[in-house]
Amino acid sequence: LYIVGVTVFASKEAGQSPRGTLLLGCAIMALAISLAGLLAVYPDWAVRHTAERSMLFLAFLGLWTLTIALPVVRAISEPSPARVQAAVKTCILGLIGLLMLSTLLGNAFRLVGEGGHTSAWMPVGSALSKALAGLAPDTAHAWANGMWWLHIGGVLFFLVYLPYSKHLHLLASPFNVFFSQAATRPVGDLSVLGAKDDLTAGASCWQELTWKQLLGGFSCAECGRCDRACPATASGYPLQPQQIIQKVKEHMVRVGLKPKHGDGAPKLIGDVITEKEIWACTTCMACMNCCAVWNEQVPLIVTLRRHLVSQGQVERTIQDMLGNLQRYGNSFGKSDRMRAKWTQTSGLQIKDARKEQVEYLWFVGDYASYDPRCEDITKKTANVFARAGLDFGLLYEAERNAGNDVRRVGEEGLFEMLRDKNLQALGKAKFQKIVTTDPHTYHTLKNEYPWNGNRPEVRHYTEVLEQLVQAGKLPLKQKLSGRVTYHDPCYLGRYNGVYDAPRRVLQALGLEVVEMPRCRDRSYCCGAGGGRIWMEDTEKIAERPAENRIREAVALGNVQTVSRSDVWERLASCHCRATVIVDALEPEHLPTLLSRLKEQCPELVVLVVTASPTWSRAREAFRYGAADYVRKSLDREEMLAAVRGALNRLGVEPSSCGTGQEECHV
Repeated sequence: LYIVGVTVFASKEAGQSPRGTLLLGCAIMALAISLAGLLAVYPDWAVRHTAERSMLFLAFLGLWTLTIALPVVRAISEPSPARVQAAVKTCILGLIGLLMLSTLLGNAFRLVGEGGHTSAWMPVGSALSKALAGLAPDTAHAWANGMWWLHIGGVLFFLVYLPYSKHLHLLASPFNVFFSQAATRPVGDLSVLGAKDDLTAGASCWQELTWKQLLGGFSCAECGRCDRACPATASGYPLQPQQIIQKVKEHMVRVGLKPKHGDGAPKLIGDVITEKEIWACTTCMACMNCCAVWNEQVPLIVTLRRHLVSQGQVERTIQDMLGNLQRYGNSFGKSDRMRAKWTQTSGLQIKDARKEQVEYLWFVGDYASYDPRCEDITKKTANVFARAGLDFGLLYEAERNAGNDVRRVGEEGLFEMLRDKNLQALGKAKFQKIVTTDPHTYHTLKNEYPWNGNRPEVRHYTEVLEQLVQAGKLPLKQKLSGRVTYHDPCYLGRYNGVYDAPRRVLQALGLEVVEMPRCRDRSYCCGAGGGRIWMEDTEKIAERPAENRIREAVALGNVQTVSRSDVWERLASCHCRATVIVDALEPEHLPTLLSRLKEQCPELVVLVVTASPTWSRAREAFRYGAADYVRKSLDREEMLAAVRGALNRLGVEPSSCGTGQEECHV
């Protein structure tokens, strides 16, 4: 019932209408045939009357037959690489059409053989019987029997062909849903039920996957919903969630059920599924959210990542991050004593929850603690808490990274180490509830820490702010005005269902919330989850997920934004030797950007800043007008020192690196 409901009613995509109509037609036809069988066993008037009226359902078969034509035409028009698959689809749709036509024509011939009367409960059959009225009754009966045998032959052929086609999901998907245990586990749970070995090893071949993970391939309906929802697929990354599921199934069938390769059998990771596919996933769970058969693509991908991590087959940036977390407990590689350094300039005396009893323990997180770009927001959040009279405290240097993205990168052992250290520190603290500003930390603390029966209430700061506003503890003296939009973080929305609290806070501020087309459970991922924030885009892509999301927000009417044209106008107004710092996040776009900068202002001194400087990229930057190439540091003082050093080498006064009037930072 769930599968029928999701397929027919839940999808809002126009392309799913034919699929929903086909499935609804299957259900209606099954009911009609069941009642017809009941008529054969109990041929009294009451049952005949009920069964005959049930044939009203067969009127739907006319629409069903027409619906088949739509995907047939679409399948025939597929591009050449998909022609084989399109031919299979056409064959299946033709077989379904044969079953429908044989039923409708069989009813028409039966009506002619019984005297040519019509029935309001069989409008399609009655209409066809009028066209066949010239047939003799015996001939009509013969044709009716022929249609019956044709129908039965089609059904038997389909039953034989079923195990070899994608329509095996009709049999496998109910079991996939039944055994998913989604109702008893947190959304996106990464524990592998039925796994025999340690989770840290992951899986490198189909034998190391669980039976439930293998069942997913046979349950997949190949509808493509997960691919259409995936931000990695839309951006041009090599990942397609449906293909991950299908490749595992095809590999198992080819290597496991038909072992003819010997030692030359293709490897699951590398030959069948590439490493680029595995690392492209953002773990946003958009694929799982729209899957009608409850396949779990994200846990499967993380299982494959675990093997790559155990073999050391990860990017250098990931290796550096994992090393920082193991040594320092944070991804920035900073001393744990610097974690709460921001409190020294916050103007507040924030309690130490290890020494004083507090109501809320604020688990701040890495970026809010160490990233200078977030420092001001962290201080303001603390001040809002203080003004509302919230009794809160910190763990200070005892806090460690919560481990959400570490686990999704595939480093299960490091996640367990961070989790145990945090639980040890939390066990010594005196608090009632936990609040955090980071959705990833929120999800992990709430759903992936065992707590040993003493699980505290974990809340996102927007939930706390909403409660404070409603309780009148956070009076708003002067409300704002304007139209704003809100981006639903994947780990706050899809994973934990927190949608309304942030919007209510914005509305309480006097702002009008304008929804983007993709919002709430259909929100589009920013692209930084699953450890992607630490990875570099080495391949050429169409558009980063974050850019796609910003473009969607900019397209909203009367929502204030800052566009690129504003930046170029500001640059054009500079009639001096300005300093422009360019963060080289996308190397393929750097030449165009540098060319435009030099075209607008030939006197500009352009510094290119990057987290991974290479000689080839530096040479390209210099060729297009960059004055220097500086390695990025997230420490503010180190970054300023590097920029000052570059300006000194260029003969520009170091005083211009700050708040000088002649400077323009972009």
